[in-house]
Amino acid sequence: MIEIKKAYIDINSGQIHYRYSEGIGLPLILFHRTPSSSVMYERMMHEYRGKRPIYAIDTPGFGSSFDPEGMPSINNYRDWLCETIDTLDIDKFHIYAHHTGTHFAAEIALLWPKRVLSLALNGAAYFSKEERELFFKNFTPVPKPDMNGEYLHERFTLIKSLFPTFNPELVNLELIGGLRSIDGRNQAFASLEEQDFASALRQVECPILVMSAVNDFFIDKLEIIKKDIPSARIAELGKTLIASPELDTKKTVKLLNDFITDTELQARV
Repeated sequence: MIEIKKAYIDINSGQIHYRYSEGIGLPLILFHRTPSSSVMYERMMHEYRGKRPIYAIDTPGFGSSFDPEGMPSINNYRDWLCETIDTLDIDKFHIYAHHTGTHFAAEIALLWPKRVLSLALNGAAYFSKEERELFFKNFTPVPKPDMNGEYLHERFTLIKSLFPTFNPELVNLELIGGLRSIDGRNQAFASLEEQDFASALRQVECPILVMSAVNDFFIDKLEIIKKDIPSARIAELGKTLIASPELDTKKTVKLLNDFITDTELQARV
């Protein structure tokens, strides 16, 4: 089994933590959902079995990366992640991103059209302006620690509901991520409110794959994306709610690997 290693690098704003595994070829960079971290990608990284170098980065405010101050903008997150990629001395690469990570990934692909070779997204909140306003109008900040520990049960109940069945390992990992990133989740979601993600995605130049679990919150966006971006490839995953990278790993990796292989073959033509 390919070994997954962990490391830190320094960027101007603080330390970034990441997981990586070795391989041959052009790198694949993974951006995680909220409130998880790069730990959510360990099953996918093992499944890839060294096909290419893989880097899974903890977004600032999550995992073991630094905690941002104030309320960062979407461009702040983009720039921190881009600085991380530059510091890792990565030139051209492919991206796979899940939920919150899809927003940062689209901005990176826009900024670096010659360096991002393909963009694979899972759980893309492809909202209209009205949908985005309604979503954030109903957004509830994470409960803060209270004297009786009620926030723990509230957080646990919410996180448990995001999985199709109770999986002690995955629910516990997600809960740990959620408790670590109380401020990080609020900061990241606030940055997404200002972003017109749908417009950003339509401007991306590289090949795009968008997948979704059939019972994911954003499954209905697949056909809309295909209509707006005819060149995009779309695919459905199993009934895994938010956890397709962990629970539908083999299919996720096959879809991703086939897409990347096709993209690289097409680039040689």
